Amino acid sequence: MSSGDDPDPSRLYFYTPNKPAAIFFATAFALAGLAHLWLGFSSKSFRMTSCLVFGCALLATAFSTRAILAEDDRNGQVFTASTMLDYAAPPLMQLANFQILGRVFYWVPYFAPMHPARMLLTLGSICAVIELLTVMGIAFLSNRDLPEVDLQRGDYMTKGSLVVQLATIGIFYALLGVFHRCCYLAYLTRNQGLVRLLTLLYTTTALLLGRTIYRMAELFGSPPNPLSSSGDTLPPAVRYEALFYIFDALLLLLFALAWLFWHPRLYLPITSKRYLAQDAKTELAGPGWADSRSLTETFLNPFATLTARAGHQRPFWEHNGYELQRRR
Repeated sequence: MSSGDDPDPSRLYFYTPNKPAAIFFATAFALAGLAHLWLGFSSKSFRMTSCLVFGCALLATAFSTRAILAEDDRNGQVFTASTMLDYAAPPLMQLANFQILGRVFYWVPYFAPMHPARMLLTLGSICAVIELLTVMGIAFLSNRDLPEVDLQRGDYMTKGSLVVQLATIGIFYALLGVFHRCCYLAYLTRNQGLVRLLTLLYTTTALLLGRTIYRMAELFGSPPNPLSSSGDTLPPAVRYEALFYIFDALLLLLFALAWLFWHPRLYLPITSKRYLAQDAKTELAGPGWADSRSLTETFLNPFATLTARAGHQRPFWEHNGYELQRRR
């Protein structure tokens, strides 16, 4: 993968894109997406893992267009599509982790910090904001013929999308950490399926965090049009394609493969109405976890999802014949 010292302003990349690498990752993401699609339908878990399928599809298309750019790296429309697709996929993959965490909350409802459906609604809305900022920002930023003020506007939007994405990762780790600590104190971590799910959630989110930090280093360390600057003033993330394949493509591929080889349906029940009893071994059939409060109540107080007040659902697991144990 080549890198020069003096960028050519007429080109779209600082380097010449590596076609074999782009084809490899396009093929890998396409196969991973098809495998997730097959597993989703065969294990009846497509609703839980659908974002993985769509994320892989976006990345397969992104790297396919990148392979085209290896032959013609002055094609602005293909460059815009490739960049936009590559930026749009990670928020979908983060949403996939939120979907899986939501199913874990249904499985162990008595320690869920907030109602799973409300969590998905709230954080899914944030992911939609990230996607909107990304699409608008890349549309401006990738068109190098626009005036400087428009390039700057796109730069701010794209940077904003990465900052919001970093915040959602922080929220995710906070929810996961609170839930994990409660499970540990109640000896629920004796259940190996739960431990593996939590480990996978920590690990896959760390992969997304690494990719986000790389993209922030790339954007925050360079001007809106990096090819208008001299090569020695640009960060390595802009100058070397190898870093892109390591900290963007490879990390996202590992994310997709992790949930492929350790699919969540290996550990979670087929329906969200089944939950893990307090002994960390027995699975019970419950009535399902509904939230009887109004949208206004849940928006103003999202964490108080089950209350003991009249007219609201009471915890259905309180009288199932099992008691929680507590570490001293």
